[in-house]
Amino acid sequence: MKKYILLLSFGFIFCNLEYSLEDYNTTSPTYGLNVWHPEYTDYITLHYFSSQGWAGWTSVFVQLHNFQNELRNEDGYENVVIIAVGQTNISNFNSNFCANSDLPLVMDQYPDLPIREAYEGQHKEVVIVDTESNILGRIVVNNLSNTEKNYIRNIISENYPEPQLLGDINEDGLINVLDIISVVNLILTSQNNELADMNSDGQVDVLDIVSIVNLILNN
Repeated sequence: MKKYILLLSFGFIFCNLEYSLEDYNTTSPTYGLNVWHPEYTDYITLHYFSSQGWAGWTSVFVQLHNFQNELRNEDGYENVVIIAVGQTNISNFNSNFCANSDLPLVMDQYPDLPIREAYEGQHKEVVIVDTESNILGRIVVNNLSNTEKNYIRNIISENYPEPQLLGDINEDGLINVLDIISVVNLILTSQNNELADMNSDGQVDVLDIVSIVNLILNN
């Protein structure tokens, strides 16, 4: 069952397993921004429940950093991010914990640890969540071997969103006259659709119809 928690006193909203917390890793591309939301809203997210003060957990964080690079560069999973969930009471170890990893690090508020409670997260556990905030799986990672990697890869493979095809308005996998009709209807009803905005100008108009016609003729 999904849990709904509102914790404004700590500066974040936690709802439906979703949280928005500052990234404390100074080498992370999202340092100082809020993650998981809004920076990684459309991502499959892996939440690593750790304690920053232990060398073993730090080494796993480095392994996860390397694994995310594998997922993106070798497997093509661009919209996957691994986030470490630390604890506020040991934040003085953050710099050592993040020394060799550029993955985001957020702080779970001690002593209640609401994120761990909602996820039922164990120490060293990686919890995998889809783009709709559903938990897909979980695994304790004492060392990131091929066994753990394959478990995670299989879950991502089964749940990774299919890439959307620009111009395929009805999302049937084809670009044809039905999509042109859909664009005309969008224009007549003053609606927008990212798949119909062929020239990425923020609006749907006759120029987008021309682009779709050209795609059809060229194919």
